[in-house]
Amino acid sequence: MNFYITSGTPDFMEKLIAKNHKESLILLHGNGNSVVLHESPKKSFFAVPRNFEVLDQKGQFEQKGYFTFYNMPILSDGRPVFENAVSDVITSLKTDSTVIAYRFLRPIKADTYLLIIQWVGPASFDVWKNGQNYKAKIAPILEGKASVIQSMFDTSFYMTTYSATPKD
Repeated sequence: MNFYITSGTPDFMEKLIAKNHKESLILLHGNGNSVVLHESPKKSFFAVPRNFEVLDQKGQFEQKGYFTFYNMPILSDGRPVFENAVSDVITSLKTDSTVIAYRFLRPIKADTYLLIIQWVGPASFDVWKNGQNYKAKIAPILEGKASVIQSMFDTSFYMTTYSATPKD
């Protein structure tokens, strides 16, 4: 499955959604920009997409809730070890009832992996991030602090957050 992301101003992204209303697109608004998510076996119709391959997933993204994007730039020689480490620590997301959906994404022609998690709301994310499992097992991997993967990060990880306004 292919996963595509494009970004721009809120107005432009809303026009893109309206123009392609037959597609299953998710519009997210963040601090200063908006993004549109598109998952499809076909080639993207976005003018300038960020292209990804889905490595792991739960559920289907919906036009509601709170989204966190973990952006993890990984050097090419560390990819297999990094992918295994992330896959091992995110298994708890599959059974977390506050997670609507997630995608662990491998970049195509880029170096930044993405873990996109759709939460019921920001409070659900806060509880997860402040939990012992996150601090002890998940954060060291996703944030590149675990000794086994520190040298694999090209630059520091960063996180972005978005919200989705439900459709009328």
